[in-house]
Formats: sequence, structure tokens, C-alpha cells
Amino acid sequence: MLVLSSLPGFDVLNGKLEGPLITDGRHSDKRSPLSVEELPEGSLVIADLGFWSVARFSQIARPGQGGKRRRYFLSRWQPGTKLRRRNGAEIVLRGILPKQVGERIEFGAVLGEQRLPVRVCIERVPREVGDQRREDIRERAQDHGHKPSEEVLYLADWTIVITNLPRRLVSFDEVLILLRLRWQIERLFRLWKEHGHLEDSRSKKPWRILTEIYAKLAAMVIQQWLLHEGCWQDPHRSLFKAAQVVRREANLIMRALYKGGLEEVLSDILSYMRSGCQMETRRQRPNTSQFLMGEPHRWPVRKELAARSVLT
Repeated sequence: MLVLSSLPGFDVLNGKLEGPLITDGRHSDKRSPLSVEELPEGSLVIADLGFWSVARFSQIARPGQGGKRRRYFLSRWQPGTKLRRRNGAEIVLRGILPKQVGERIEFGAVLGEQRLPVRVCIERVPREVGDQRREDIRERAQDHGHKPSEEVLYLADWTIVITNLPRRLVSFDEVLILLRLRWQIERLFRLWKEHGHLEDSRSKKPWRILTEIYAKLAAMVIQQWLLHEGCWQDPHRSLFKAAQVVRREANLIMRALYKGGLEEVLSDILSYMRSGCQMETRRQRPNTSQFLMGEPHRWPVRKELAARSVLT
């Protein structure tokens, strides 16, 4: 089985991809072949828990090749990881967690043997958000054949974030908004898998299947290039709608490659993207782009869970 390696291959500012790279399906995310040493100075890595590694965070926090500016990381806290004060005393979270919904605390701590200085941001989330998280945690645990710990289920009522971003650069609200960006790589992979059909094949011949995977990956890279040129400058872009444009006009691209006129065809496709392909603004569940453009942060809740909360 093959998988795509992600972190740190997706620059959400400009749409640049590093990769995709093919690795073994049982290859841990933490062993991604993409190097953090080549990250530019001043960059921010937003990592999911699949990439949790204090050693990796320490690598990121070191200045880049120029040696003048720091690099930054931001991640949810991994339950069970000890947080300590600078004097070595362990921080017991249960004793300091906020009690009221929306209440926040923020403090400094150090992580691991590297004694990596971090900023810890904690917020109590609404009950329906915590219930939604517990439901997701139980489903993932069941898929992997184990039972989640009571501590993990208990801590679902809080968002706990660790970062080395200083307060002068990023506020608490901005930390929570940036955390949402970690889903962008997952949305891109979903676009490739569901609509690029990376995982689908009618063949049972291994080499035929592998050839199809490489061909589809090449198509997705071309699609990403067109998205980058056509609509990436719009913060409210819809990659789903833009990808629909690419698929709709794919035959014209193939014909232009054979008969000529490719530049004109590509210009038309890019203009189609620029004239539309926007997400609709939403009041109840704002898009991430709305938060990035100044919408006050609030926690998204699934409709069925919100209704269940009202009934109870």
C-alpha cells in the first residue's frame, strides 16, 4: 500500500507543493522524508498530532540556513506529554484548566529532554464541541481496535495548543484561527482522492494500478498548478469548484496539446476560475477564509449535535 507524505509540503500562502512523495503505506507520518531543515526563516509549520515530535519541533525552532530569523511551529498538545516549568516542576493540567466555556489561560512551559520553550494556550470549548470530539475519538479508536483513555475523553472539553510563536506576533484568537489551517492539506488530499479517484482502479494487476496512480498524481499536480495560477490570489477560493472547471475543460487541454493553441485554452480556463469559483460566506459555520479575513473566532458545531444539545 502507498500513501502520500504531507508535512511540510504544502505552503498555504502561495499554494506551493513540495512533493507529493510516495512512501510505504505503513510508513509513519513522523518519519516523513520531507526535511524541516530546508524551511525558510520566519516560516510557520502547522502540524497535526500525526506529526507530533518534540525533536522535530526543536529542529524547526532553530534558525534557518541564514541563521538570523527563527522558525515557528504550532500544534495541538499531545495528551500524556509532560509540560514542565523552567525549574523542572511538572505542570498538572487538571488543576489549572478553565472551568467556564470560553474561558482561557495562557502560560509558558518547556517540553521534553530538549527543554524546548513553548507557549501553551488553553480554552474551554462548548459542551457540544466536546461531545463531537469524543464521538470522533471513539470512532477513530474503534477503527484502530483500541479503547480511548478516560483522560483523552475528559480533555476533549478543552483546546490545548502549543507553539513557539510569541504574543507580539500572534494573539490567542489568531492562534486558534491558524490551528484551523492544518485541515487544508487534508482537504487537498480529499480533493485528489475523491475527485481525482487516486484510490480507484478497475484493474487487479499491480503494475497497472501503480501506473494509474502515477498518471493520476501527475494530473493532480497539473490541476494544482492551474488552481495556483487561476484563483489562489482569492482568499475565498473554492478548490472544489476550481477543480470542476479543470475536469470540465480537460478534453480541450488534450486537444490543444495535439492540435496546438494550448496557451489560449489555458488562458480561458484561468479566466473561468477568476470569474467564479468562490465559497459562499456562511453565518452559522464560517469558512476558514472568513476567519482569516477578520471574522471573530467561534467553534464550529455539527448541526445534529447542536440539535441534540438543545433537546437535552
